[in-house]
Order: sequence, then structure tokens, then C-alpha cells
Amino acid sequence: MIKIYSIFSLLFLAVTSGIQAQTYNYYFGNIHAHSSYSDGNKDSSTSNMSTPLEDFNYANASQQIDFYGISEHNHLSAGMASPLNFHQGIADAAAATVNGSFIALYGMEWGVISGGGHVIVYGYDSLIGWDANDYDVFVAKNNYTGLWTKINERPSSFAYLAHPQTTDYNNLFTNGVNLLADNAIIGMAARSGPAFSTNNTYSDPDAGSYISRYNDALKQGYHLGIGLDHDTHNSVFGRQCAGRLVVLAPALTKADLLEAFHKMRFYSSDDWNTKVDFTISAKPMGSILTQAGNPTINVTITDPDLSETVSSIKVYSGIPGSGAISTILNSNSGSSNLTYTHSLTNNATYYYYLKITQADGDIIWTSPIWYTRNDAVTNAAPIANFTPSADTVCVGQQMTFTDNSTNAPADWSWSLPDALPATSSNQSVIASFTTPGVHTVSLTVSNAFGASAPVSKTINAQVCTAIEEASKSLINVFPNPADACLTVEVKDLQGSKTIEIYDVSGRLMLSEQSSDTVFNVDLASFENGSYFIYIKMNNEIYTTQQFIVNKK
Repeated sequence: MIKIYSIFSLLFLAVTSGIQAQTYNYYFGNIHAHSSYSDGNKDSSTSNMSTPLEDFNYANASQQIDFYGISEHNHLSAGMASPLNFHQGIADAAAATVNGSFIALYGMEWGVISGGGHVIVYGYDSLIGWDANDYDVFVAKNNYTGLWTKINERPSSFAYLAHPQTTDYNNLFTNGVNLLADNAIIGMAARSGPAFSTNNTYSDPDAGSYISRYNDALKQGYHLGIGLDHDTHNSVFGRQCAGRLVVLAPALTKADLLEAFHKMRFYSSDDWNTKVDFTISAKPMGSILTQAGNPTINVTITDPDLSETVSSIKVYSGIPGSGAISTILNSNSGSSNLTYTHSLTNNATYYYYLKITQADGDIIWTSPIWYTRNDAVTNAAPIANFTPSADTVCVGQQMTFTDNSTNAPADWSWSLPDALPATSSNQSVIASFTTPGVHTVSLTVSNAFGASAPVSKTINAQVCTAIEEASKSLINVFPNPADACLTVEVKDLQGSKTIEIYDVSGRLMLSEQSSDTVFNVDLASFENGSYFIYIKMNNEIYTTQQFIVNKK
């Protein structure tokens, strides 16, 4: 996730990201639920459901559910008996996922209510905990600074605040913005529950309201979106109410959903199929913009159920970090559309979000758009180019591509087919090609006004014996091919190391830190095929090697 006002240059893994004028689809679901692996499936004796896989399959058959997340409690007193259960849940999510049809996500709900509040964590494929023999990664109970730090170390992961209370997370809502937390947290719940509903007819009303905490976070200067949670504890996954968390993403894939969460492109809806198009300068909710001139807010609301009309649209605005609560800037009644231009002084920064009320009383809250007026920004097209300029590289060799843009690029996207992105930061990406041959690297840079400068380069990747032998001198991977377990021996690299494994599509399969020189990888969740293992120290790649999984 990359947010402005950050003291960190956050890394993220992405083969491609959206380009200017990206078209988004609307996907409806939930990311807060529990199986019997913690304290869910409380009715398992009658539902005959207890495993995450069974729960995911049930959710897949529910109406208006495109994605579903189980966020298991992370500690022993809430039922998490072993990290092995957590890893099985991840495998169950992978087994239940059908790209383009249904995405299953598996994460954790970290913390205790009596000790500072619950945090939902996704994209972190290791159990974070404090109970002896019941964690992969240790963070002491109630240590939220430690939790934010661990999440920020994993570029694919994020935090989302569950049913937040005023003093939760070490008084996060009253102490001014904590930039470590701001980098980790992407959103929070507007509603949560009904948590213990046994209703399976979608007719329980959505529960709770945490909008006051949302306003508290925004006025402190946090950058976070707003969602809706079911907090399901019985076997009614997706069916106890009609409320949905709605995500804007290019396609229904796990990678696109996680990227949308990181970009805060989501909203809370009591209605299960209402689509909200809320933009400034064609940029969607969750965007952080710096542009010349005044912002013009455009809203279009669509509900396939024609009888469910819009009663009112209210635009709220506030100044981040001011400590002052947001107020209604503009509103209308009886219309599904709104356009409004807010007059700002130069260098002023505001955030904007919507409250939409339908005639039947359903309420929709959107994530904000942050806008800074800076009249020094021009609308000239950025200039983009690549470094290094070499046209031939070695397979597995680390390369750095840099965008040397001018005119303050507001958006940039890389296309690296057949390459494994290793790390990425503002305007650069480090990658290595996995297969020999001629590859095309493309970059599109767009400024805040939409002017773009696409550029591409062809690179010939060759098998280089020297690179291959240098890699083997630092790492020994056996057996290769492997079946149930892979042993990795690291030579001549003392101290803490990060071990990462990717599949051939660039999907991160495992990321762990270790000071050991020999460690084992459980391949139970790996399918047959080729994988690449990277060894990093201090965010630098020291070696990479390919191995094959071949289960008999």
C-alpha cells in the first residue's frame, strides 16, 4: 500500500496495476467471519459444517456473494489451537476459489476486546500470536505497534479495524495520526453483525454503527476506507443479512481484490447490489489526489432493483489532521446523481465521502477521496523512461527499472510479463525474469489530469552459467523435484533472512523470516509446478533458485 504523508516507502507485490481510465466492476461480500478453527460454526452439531472449506462452499452458494473472508481469531482462548489449523484454512481458501466466480480469503482477527480491540489481518500467510506453541510470528498480546510493524513488513498484507471502540488500539482515535498505523490500516467497519445470528433468509437487520470512530480517524489524519462486516459465528455465511462490503476491482481475482483493499476502493452498503460511482477527476473512492484547481465531485448511483430509489445523497467533507469532525458540504434529495464543485484556496487539503440513504432506509457509506489543490501542478504529459538501458540480461538476475518522470506523476503502472517483481517503491521496481527469451516491459505514467506517457522496452533474457552457479553457491534446495517437504540450506549468509517463494505467475506463496541456515518448507498447500525461492537480507536479493513440486 502506498499512502502519502508516510514515513515509510511501502513495498508491494504486483505484476500489473490499473492504468488511467481503469474500468472497475463491483463485487459484493464480507471479510469478517469465523469457522470452528476459532469460535465459529457454533451450530455445527445441526449444520454439519465446521471446516473453512465447508463454510466457503456455503458462502459461494449464497446470494450476492462474490467473495468471502474468514478471519479466524488468532489466539488459544478463542479456539485457535495450532498454527497448522491456520495454514489449513489458507489451503481451504485456495481450494474454494474459482477465479471470475468466487474468491475465498483466509486471514485472522488479532487481539482481544478487553485488551485493546480486534484487528482483521489479510494477506499475511503466517499466524501472528503470543500463546506458547501457537504462532508462526510472535507479537506480544496488546502490542499494536508490533502488529503494525509486522504488517508493514509484508507488502501484500493489511489491517482492518473490527467493531472499533473509542479507546481501542492504544487510543488510536484520540492521539493524533500514527504513521506506522496509517500505513498498515486500510479500513474499518461501519457496521458489524449480527454476529450470532442463525438467520439464513437474509432478513436480520444490519447491526451497530461505528461511523463516529470513522470520523474520529479521518479528523486525526488517517487514510482509511469504510466497510461492512457480518462477524459470523454460526453457519449462515452470507445469509444472515443483506448488507455487503462492496469492492471496486478490475476482475474477480484474489490479486485484484487485495489490490482494491490496499487502494481503499470499497464501501459499506446495507443493500446487497447497489453500485456507487463516486469520483473526482475520474478517480474513484480511496484516491489521494494533488491537482490544480477546484475539485468537482461526481456521483452516480445504480440499483438493479428499480423500486429501491435514492432518498438522499449527502457529501461530507473535512480537513485531515485538523481534529475537527467532518460536516455536510452538499446534498440533494430524490436523485441518483450529484455534481458539485468545492471552492478551495491554493494548497488546501480536504477529504470527501458520501452517505446515501435509500427510500427503504438502507444506508451506504463510501470511502473518502483526499484532494489537495496545488496550482503549481501542470497538466503536461509526464516523461517516462527505463534504466538500466541494457537490452540483454541473465535469467534470475536482479534488474531495476526506474521511471524518471517529470510533472509529479499521480499514477503509474508496470507490466512485467514472465517476470517476478521482487520489490517496488515509488517510481521504481526491482524484478528478475524467470524464463529465457525476448520479453516486453511496459510502463504507463499518468499525471493528475489524466495525461499519460506509455513507453515499452524489449529485453532478451538469457541463461547465464555464471549467475546460475553463483546462486547455487549460496543456496542448496533439495530434493528437487520435491513432494511433501522441501529442505533449504543457506550458505554464507549469517543473521536474519527473509525467505520468499513465488509461483510462475508471480504469486507470493510463502514469506518467512529466519536466522537458521537450514529450514524445511511444508508443501501441502503447493500444487504441482515450478516455483522460485528468493533469499533476502536487508531487502536485497542475495540469491534465487527454481524448484519443482511433483506430488505423486
